[in-house]
Amino acid sequence: MKLKKIILNVSLVVFPLLVLEILSSIVIYNKEKKVGIFFSLFSLEKTQQVNYKINWDKLNNKIIPGKYRHKLSDGKFIEYTINSKGFRGKEFKTKKNTDFRIVAFGGSTTMGLESPDDFTYPAQLEKLFKKGNYNVEVLNFGLSSKSLNFIREILFTETIKLNPDFITIYSARNPVMYDSVGTKIKIDEIKFPKLQRVNLFLINNIMSYRLMFKVYRKILSSNIDTNKIISPYDEKIEHNIYYFTNQYFDTIKQIVNYSEKFKIKVVLIKQATYFNPKIQANIEKKSLEELMTILKTLREKNFYGLNYEESFWIITIAILNKNLEKFSTHQNVILVDPIKNLLSNKNNFKDYLHLSTDGNKILAESIFNALKNNM
Repeated sequence: MKLKKIILNVSLVVFPLLVLEILSSIVIYNKEKKVGIFFSLFSLEKTQQVNYKINWDKLNNKIIPGKYRHKLSDGKFIEYTINSKGFRGKEFKTKKNTDFRIVAFGGSTTMGLESPDDFTYPAQLEKLFKKGNYNVEVLNFGLSSKSLNFIREILFTETIKLNPDFITIYSARNPVMYDSVGTKIKIDEIKFPKLQRVNLFLINNIMSYRLMFKVYRKILSSNIDTNKIISPYDEKIEHNIYYFTNQYFDTIKQIVNYSEKFKIKVVLIKQATYFNPKIQANIEKKSLEELMTILKTLREKNFYGLNYEESFWIITIAILNKNLEKFSTHQNVILVDPIKNLLSNKNNFKDYLHLSTDGNKILAESIFNALKNNM
């Protein structure tokens, strides 16, 4: 009888939690196409990422290891490798066996699917160090369509274990595209790293916890006043002005301060886009305040005769790049600005954002020149 009573009491607790997890999992999947531990037990479906035909593991938030092919705009194919850790490039061990280890963060431009494995900018950066007789390993942690929030999460949960000496961040377009949409929230300093890692694990795996956390964020951000700007792709999608005035900077600051606790130098790289170099050079001269004023009225006023999509990207990315300048004197930050060199030749780009192998070389050289004296 005692055993039956214990089983009954446990069931009264477990069953409602199980129902809550099922309902939460359904809501999160419908909203975000994200699955936690519970749904993963019943589905082995590996969906494809948005921009590239790659096998994406929703549970682990990584690419499934293997060999892939990416079709370029000219009809040619690029073959590339995803290692056992779910990132592009060669295999690497968790334990560092070089004098210095660099982890390169970013989106598809860092992942470099327009270039063979040996010609992405992280790969070319490693070649430059080896050519200069530096014992340096560069790991490519670029993932297509992933933004600054994702970079922060990977840093907290995984990268720290790899004991890097430097991390590089080349990410502006994706934070605009993904992080500036939706909930706005003030970024708090991380005082307890282990507790933060537990929190991130629960967010990514227990969907009832994730749903409650999202509600909590909504409530917490309700007192933040902000205007919005309309996406150039969908009238129903709005980007928070608060992200450009505060949240992007605060997220970078959190990454910088967190890295400093583990004696990791942060290399912040301004991201280049190719639309109209003359107009972009003029925009670069403007202050952050002037850029924000332009952004708020961008749809109403003619911007150098450009369409809204072009002007949207020129201004928003310029604002995020300008925010990086605030860290130029921070002792734990190295600021890299490759924009002028990249814009010197249109052939450095495959489109307005992604780099050619020549563009990757220029970017790698810019990072190398900034870092070599820190080795």
